[in-house]
Amino acid sequence: MGSVVNASRAVLRTATEEHPSVVYESFVLGKRDIYVKAAFLKLGSHEDAREVANVALFKIFKHWDDALASESTAAFGMKILRNEIADTLRKRDRRPCSPAGLAFEPTVRPFAGMANEDIDQVAIRMELHQAIGRLPARQRECVTQHYLLGYDVADVADALGLSDSTVRTHLASGCRALAKALDVPDDDFADEKGPSS
Repeated sequence: MGSVVNASRAVLRTATEEHPSVVYESFVLGKRDIYVKAAFLKLGSHEDAREVANVALFKIFKHWDDALASESTAAFGMKILRNEIADTLRKRDRRPCSPAGLAFEPTVRPFAGMANEDIDQVAIRMELHQAIGRLPARQRECVTQHYLLGYDVADVADALGLSDSTVRTHLASGCRALAKALDVPDDDFADEKGPSS
């Protein structure tokens, strides 16, 4: 694994010296949507999320050499994004939005006319999102990126600068904590080893 990482860094550095914008553009294409989704979960506004993602990507560009020299370019970028989200919230004197209401934006409709089963599902989903918000930070980040944003374990690990096995451990621990918080059996969330992808 270490030789693969070193080889990929060598390729990135070589490509960067010859065509610096190509590597950065590739990074932006791969990360922009992820950054917007992650910012939206905290800010609650698509417009704010796009703005924060763009500012973060610009800051990454300004420090591109440092990003390439870092242990993980993805983790370097995610740290800048998290700092930009925090700065934006601080400027607006706001706390991060609870993901409870955010996951429903495209599908919310008035309760009048909804079947009781649908109303029950909304309540369950809100309870789940509130429980996710109470998880420790690393578990919450792993659970949010894997289950809510749909990224596989390798992408979550890359974004957070962790190993795949550490992400799986955080996911399994998070699922056990959620099962306990929601008073349901552990196996309703994931098996003991956590999700495999």
